[in-house]
Amino acid sequence: MSVQTLERDDLSIYVIAGVPRSFKSRLVEFVRTESKKDGDVVLVEPELADWMIARLRDKKRPAHMRTSVSRALWRAFSALSAARYHLQDDDVAEERVRDLRRRVEDLWREFSPMFSHETVEVEDDDEATAAADVQ
Repeated sequence: MSVQTLERDDLSIYVIAGVPRSFKSRLVEFVRTESKKDGDVVLVEPELADWMIARLRDKKRPAHMRTSVSRALWRAFSALSAARYHLQDDDVAEERVRDLRRRVEDLWREFSPMFSHETVEVEDDDEATAAADVQ
């Protein structure tokens, strides 16, 4: 994707589910046809896609499934997802952020009404102690 593409005023982002990766070539052809040859299609990197999908899920979740705690933990998870994306060249730092993000996600699942029917399994005693300290 060129810088000129990103500077355009007519950018759109679509989330498409259930299509194979080969769909991109057909989508490129369709966009070229519809845009009279100056359109462009880009498949975003998996880390950025994860972050965008997480943001969309948060926005589309019904209000009764959002508590102050789950909203705060979700914001922390989203921030750590962005940090992980920016640290992808530093394997050690990325792994530390990924571990933090996983722990925040476990807490979020524990406190979110969205997952009240599920049970969160704790892997070891240190995490059980950390979870008990939070409560």
